[in-house]
This record gives sequence, C-alpha cells and structure tokens, in this order.
Amino acid sequence: MPRQTQTAQHDHHPRHRQTASGRLGLAAASLLALLVLGACTTGPVDGTGPASADRAERLEKQGNFTAAAQMYERLAAQNPAPDNLDFALAAAHAWLAGNRPDDAQRTLDAFNAGGTPAQAFERELLRAETATARGQYAAAWRDLSAVAEPANPAQATRLFRTRQDVALRAGQPLEAVRAGIARERIATTDANRNSARRDLLSDLRGAIDRGLRIDPAAAREPLVRGWLEIGQIAASAGRSPMGAEAAIDRWRTRFPGHPAATIAYAEIIAPASRAPAGAATAATGSIALLLPLSGSNAAVAQLIRDGFLASMSRQPEATRTAVQVYDTGTLSVSAALQTAQSEGAGFVVGPLTREQVQQAAEQRPGVLPMLLLNNLAADAFPGAQLFQYALAPEDEARQIARQLNAAGQQRALVLAPTGEWGTRVATAFADELVRGGGRVAAQGNYDLARNDITAVITAALGVDAARARQRRLQQITGLSLVHEPKPRADIDAIFVAGYQSLAMRQINPQLRFFNAGGVPTYITQDGLDPDERGNRDLEGMRFVDLPWMLEPTGPVADTRSATESAWSARGKRQSRYFAFGYDAATLALALRSGQNAWPVPGMTGRLALTPEGRVERNLDWARIKDGAPELFDPLR
Repeated sequence: MPRQTQTAQHDHHPRHRQTASGRLGLAAASLLALLVLGACTTGPVDGTGPASADRAERLEKQGNFTAAAQMYERLAAQNPAPDNLDFALAAAHAWLAGNRPDDAQRTLDAFNAGGTPAQAFERELLRAETATARGQYAAAWRDLSAVAEPANPAQATRLFRTRQDVALRAGQPLEAVRAGIARERIATTDANRNSARRDLLSDLRGAIDRGLRIDPAAAREPLVRGWLEIGQIAASAGRSPMGAEAAIDRWRTRFPGHPAATIAYAEIIAPASRAPAGAATAATGSIALLLPLSGSNAAVAQLIRDGFLASMSRQPEATRTAVQVYDTGTLSVSAALQTAQSEGAGFVVGPLTREQVQQAAEQRPGVLPMLLLNNLAADAFPGAQLFQYALAPEDEARQIARQLNAAGQQRALVLAPTGEWGTRVATAFADELVRGGGRVAAQGNYDLARNDITAVITAALGVDAARARQRRLQQITGLSLVHEPKPRADIDAIFVAGYQSLAMRQINPQLRFFNAGGVPTYITQDGLDPDERGNRDLEGMRFVDLPWMLEPTGPVADTRSATESAWSARGKRQSRYFAFGYDAATLALALRSGQNAWPVPGMTGRLALTPEGRVERNLDWARIKDGAPELFDPLR
C-alpha cells in the first residue's frame, strides 16, 4: 500500500506549485527547527550541497531515499508556508520508500496542522500509510475511516485503494470490499474498473493466504457477500486447483451479474504467474538433497527426506525431477556439494544444521542455486540464488508481535528461558514489537534447573515492588495491612517463550495466582506437551503453529491423511519435520522454475519469499481449550 504510492506524481509535490505564499510563524519555525535537528541524527546525506527539489527527486529515482528525505526536510525548513508543507510531505514519502516509517512519523508530527485541503488530505493518507508500515493496522484503519471522500477523482481513488488494503490488515474484510466497490464506482473507464476488480480479488486472496478468516454470511449486501465468496474460491484454488472452475460456475449462479464475474476465470483459473525478485530462473539438472542421515540428527533428517520425496512423488511422472540424496553425516559439506555438482545437480536443498548451512553458503560452487534448511547468521550476506527456509521459533515470535501491534496490545511482558534459544526468540519478538510501535514493558528470564519461575514472575509482574511498598506502609503506620497481589498496570499482553512443557505448565497457574490470568497470554508451540492432558494447565493460552498440526479439514488435512503411513511411527508432533521436507520440495520446484506465484500455500504455513531470499511462514492461530488446540481468529 505505501509502496504502491511512493513513486506516483501527486498534486501536492512542490514542483507543481507556481507561487509561494505566506510566512512561517514562530510556532511553525520552532517545529521546523526540531525537524532539522531530528534529520541530523539519521546519518550522513549522500546528496550534499545546496538543496533543490530537482536534486531531491533525482536522489529518489536513484533509490537513495534517506538522502532525498533529508534534502526535502531541508527544503521544508528553508521555504515559507504553504510550500514548506509540500516539502515535508515529500520527505515523509521518501522516508516510507526507504522503509523508515519512524522518520516519516517524526516528519508528519512536526506538521500536524494547517495547509490547504489537498495538503491536509495528503497528510492524513500518509499518516495511515506510516501507521500501516509500523504494523499499527487498527490505528491506521481508524484514521482512514474518518477521511471524507474528496471531490478529486484521483485522490478518491487513492483513498479507497488505501482503505481496501488497510481494512484487510486490520481484520475488516467487509469494509475492504466496500472500499473496493467505491473505487470501482468512481472509475471512468472499463480498464480502471477492471483494475479495481482485479486488485480487490487479489487482496482478498492474499489476506486469506496470510491467515485472515472471512465469513461471507456476515455481509448483508449481496454485492459484498459475492466478493467475499469469490475471494475464498480464489484462495482455495491456489491450494488445490481441482474443482475451481465448478466452484466459480456455482458462484455465478448464486450471484448473477456480479462484477467479479468479468475477471473470475482469468484471475483464478489461469492466473498470471510471476516469481518475486531474487527467485531462481528456470533450471535444468537434478535436485541434490543434503541431509545428516547418520549421526545425532538422523531421526529428524530421515523424516525431512521422506517428506521431500513424498512431495516430489506427487509431480507428474513424465516431468518429475530426479532427486539425489547425500548424507552430510558422513560426507563433508564441501565434498557433498562438489559431488552433487559433478553428478549434474542444478539445484541444492539443504544442509540442515546451522553450522553446515553456514559452511554451504561459504563453500558452494559458483552460484549453484541453493535452498538452505536453516537460517544464516543475521549479519551474513546470502548472495545471489541462495535461499533460506527454516522451522524457526523466531518466526512464531515475530507473527505474535505483529498481532499484538495490530490488536493494540502494545505493552508486553516477556518471559523467556535463559540461554541462547531464549535470547534469540525474545529478541525477535521485541524487535518486531518495537518496529510496529509497541514496547517491552517488562522482561524476565527463568531457569527451570534453578526452579526460579515464581521469583521471576513476581519480579516481572511488579508484585515484589508492591509487597515492598506494603511493608514500608506497615512500618510507617504500625498497622497490619492485607495485601492482594496485583500485576503492574502497564501490561496489555504476555509473551512466554519456552521449549520445556514442564515450565509452561507452571507459568499459567502462577499468572492466575497473581491476578494476571485475564491478560492475553501468547506462547511458543515448542512448550506444548505432547500429551494433551498436560496442556490443561495452559487453558486459554494462544499460539501459532503449522497448518499441518492444526487444520482438521481441507487440502493440508488431506495430504496429512494420505501420507500418514510414512510418518505415523514417529507420532504427530515429530511429523512436523515430514511437513517441513514436504514444503522444501514445493519451494525447490517453485524457485527452480521461476514460474510460481507467491505466497505458496504449504503444510508449514503460507510461504512468501522476501527480496533477501528468506522464506517467511505465516502460521495458523490457535488457543488451548479443554487441553487441546483449537483454531481461532485473533482479530475477533
């Protein structure tokens, strides 16, 4: 949404104004001084020298958004009203284009009033786009809902397009559809009307793929309900194309004359497939699968191998790609890669462990395309044709943090185990929470070996401090005071990272004892007990997990049932590694061909590819009810 508008030419741009009018008042000058001081802390400006709108625009076109934004801010400080506001808005655009929403917010806060109606409109949309970029979807939707439809058709089109995107991210699918309908209403050509329809269908499908649950029955208007239903059909077709055409035919019978009928077949049955930037181009040769099939990781590696081969076996036999498996438990990574290349491999999947993944990234022959089955270090440069896919608990932590920001639960208490695992997960959660505008209000690190969970929780909740105040009051007054433990008031949610079910079972009763049981609590799925009877102490706790583990019906459940004989001996919990291998094959074929649309629906989540080559997994939401996981919508 912000990315779709950053390079467009808008009426507010300073170059389109012929004259400047008015003078800056003292208050405005003070704001500009603060703005310039703020800009000085953002790093060196590559575009040094006298500031001009032409130079700032050139910097933007070159992709140097930081320098462009700083130059626009200098222009805002040097020009009188209302031109100064035009330059400030241009600066906010550039900050957003450079993925610096906090700086965009700072710029907008310095110019929070005044200006022409066109400038006021642009400022309000930029505020919403900035909030969206920071993950504050509820706030962005609230602000956009208050913006009146402008008379200018171009501005109105942009407003409705932005509303559509933000409403879906804020969990408001009905409002998103209404915004899309309004955009189509003001379109003046068939091309623009069809563009509005395609965008709406694409956005609905993408939102469902990200995990948004849509209920068409909630819509009273047939037009809105028809859009919601065709969005569901489109998302289902992406997972399992069989039956999509019949589903569209039934939908057309229920909604005769619906505008989506003009694009349904073209967009759903034969969608244009494009790979994202960084995806591999079509390749030849076999696929080399590198896994530690002997040694301490053999059991996990064997499940991954079996899932990979099961997925490949579902490909048409005439076009099925050959797979060669190499045991990195007996071969060095370098030897396995050299052997695979000499035997005709055109794509490599693996290895698995963090140490071997790092070695593979450093030792691969040339630019042989590789899908690593773990993540490189955060500061590692992956290089071309090098992709990363992992079942990392950090993915869960980041998705939970995004949900807290979207729900307005932005002050979080974090509890994590001591050690490297707990540090990684807690850091991932905190970074994502802060990026979206939230903050960690308190944090505690527990050590199960020391049995210090109670002490850590009381300190983190502020109970210790309350008890200390009670003791001081008793000493001052000489009275015996009754103390009821209460958690600190500045906590909206609790995030508990853990991989030991015994620790998790202790935490929830402790939170209830200290009257924090009503605070929404989110956990990592690693802490669940394989025996559901052990999860009764986790009642009400929320988490994200693989569709493979949670979805009772649909394509994922069908695949799980069809392959049960291949993984059932290890149990359902361990079968997640089978699902991981299954999706690794799906990803390898997608990356290898360069033809698949993204995101890719998978067993381990809805799989998207970042420009850096990292596979991101969007997981299903669940909560513990009567000791068992239950799917639920966190936005309701």
